[in-house]
Amino acid sequence: MNTARPEQQSTDGRLSGLQGWFDAETTGDPIECAVWDLSATGARLVIFPPTDVPLEFELRIPQEGAIARVRLVWASGNDYGVQFID
Repeated sequence: MNTARPEQQSTDGRLSGLQGWFDAETTGDPIECAVWDLSATGARLVIFPPTDVPLEFELRIPQEGAIARVRLVWASGNDYGVQFID
């Protein structure tokens, strides 16, 4: 997989319904998420059921061939906002 950030795919900076993965902080097991509202600076992840999300983690988006390091910036129910970091 590529280590580049996901590319912006539309004129409004949003891309919906991509499948993403990251590793659980405590067990290392993969956690599936839907990637919504993707932009150059971050994304909204939707995770069912809600789970403990690490403060920083590596988000993988196989459909884009992308891996990005992200930081959790907000959470509300099943939605989690992340910001891309270097």
